[in-house]
Amino acid sequence: MVVIRVLARVLWLPIKLALEIVGLAFRAGRTAGRAPVRVGVAATRRLGWRRIALLKVGFIAGLLLAPVPGRVLRAKLVGLVRPSAAPDAGLADRVAFELSHAPRTWHLPQPAVTVDEAAGVTLRGTVPHEDAREHLVAAARAVPGVDHVHDDLVVEAPDASAGADIADATGADGASAS
Repeated sequence: MVVIRVLARVLWLPIKLALEIVGLAFRAGRTAGRAPVRVGVAATRRLGWRRIALLKVGFIAGLLLAPVPGRVLRAKLVGLVRPSAAPDAGLADRVAFELSHAPRTWHLPQPAVTVDEAAGVTLRGTVPHEDAREHLVAAARAVPGVDHVHDDLVVEAPDASAGADIADATGADGASAS
């Protein structure tokens, strides 16, 4: 019976150590998240050498358990923070698609969409009224990847015949004909 207990403890020891290391890594990560970026002498005195050592162990364990190498993660972060200066080939198509399918812009005359180097979108064309211009610019601005929108949209002047029809319906002096 004693042999079985000793054997169970010997077999359980690696599992227990692995779980303890993972627990230390999580605790060290939680501590690191609360600590400032630079750990100086004053912070070491306050936290103690043990916690700083656990922080380092947690950092090393995190590096060992990371799903991808650090250079790949850094490249992803740099790409998110500083997008490339080259224009996105599909950005103009995505903006045009969004303008033609958005609930407030699908029925409007669709503008020409061009993209510049800094992920800026230029809308060119004519629109029937100022609200249409605002809706088109807002829909283009909402597309992921668009940093800014250049508005080169021209509001069409109302037809003179439509204005005359409205004037006839309301009366020559603008008062209603009732």
